[in-house]
Amino acid sequence: MGSRILIGWLLCLALLTSGPAAAQLADEGVKAKAYCIMDADTGKILSAYNHQMMLPPASTLKVATALIAVNSLRLTDRVPVSAYAAAAPPSKLGIRPGETYSVQDILYAVLLASANDAARALAERVSGSEEQFAQYMTARLRSMGAYRTNFMTASGLPAPGQFSTAQDLAHIFRLAMQNPTIARILSVKMHILEDGKIVRSHNRFLFSSDYAVAGKTGFTRASMHTYVGMFQNGDKRIIISLLGSPNKWPDLRLLIAKGFADMGTPVAALPPLEERLRKTSTGYSLMGDDIERSAGYTRANRQRTSKHAYQREPSSSRVIRAGVVPTAGKTSRPPKKKVSKTKPRTQSSVRVGGGG
Repeated sequence: MGSRILIGWLLCLALLTSGPAAAQLADEGVKAKAYCIMDADTGKILSAYNHQMMLPPASTLKVATALIAVNSLRLTDRVPVSAYAAAAPPSKLGIRPGETYSVQDILYAVLLASANDAARALAERVSGSEEQFAQYMTARLRSMGAYRTNFMTASGLPAPGQFSTAQDLAHIFRLAMQNPTIARILSVKMHILEDGKIVRSHNRFLFSSDYAVAGKTGFTRASMHTYVGMFQNGDKRIIISLLGSPNKWPDLRLLIAKGFADMGTPVAALPPLEERLRKTSTGYSLMGDDIERSAGYTRANRQRTSKHAYQREPSSSRVIRAGVVPTAGKTSRPPKKKVSKTKPRTQSSVRVGGGG
């Protein structure tokens, strides 16, 4: 009799540990406060943890800013720069009051360089002020299904009452990637603006992984690291969002493998290449003698320097594997302008800091 009772207790314990507790053990390597893995084609949630927890999104918010802007303005419209926009803290492009930029260039600055000053200028162009834009954006996003999102800025810089969830961020990113302009911009590694400034993607996976399609990073002290992006393996595409990560790159490597396993197309464990990338004038380069290949770099044209660094082919565009066709007649590089005698500001004017 006693042995039967013991067996019964053991069976109950096995049932309990096979549910959420077992799932938590499987994900114990992920340090983020919340994440969501979504099927990019159907919107089905494949795996999640605290995916409805409301947390600060940092600069992943800028994907929503771009989505609202491209549905409100034409790419050729001009965006004036106010003193308020120019005064935004880093990350920033270094735009000045009185200057004007095309909507297209501002979008590249917002999505690649994570420029807070450009995000403010874009918000003012759409709604007259950043506050009014944030209210309009929040209402529009809720009508699109992002019910647990409330934005107070256009940049993602810390603000009371500003929050989103991993589920909402994945949903917003899925909507954004259905827009050809945003899909094109988020998939490029670098871009040269009309005035000669160079903006580079903060998404290191574009420089280190063949699975990466597009993505947006974020960071503030309050939010810690945040991220949302799309990855593809064969014909399977997943969207991964995470919030509150102490180190997003190792978290994301685990979630990429988990996502593709859930999709039935498992991949080998990803090597920790992102931490070994070093900034170059055109993006990032993988350093080290023991690296035999550089995923995401152009195979035919890569060259090794005396420091054994694989250099990326200097190009402002890459193949879009998101199943989205760019708008006809629009390219990722604007027409070249005549260079004036005054030396233009270069990539050194693009500052990398909080919010990016």
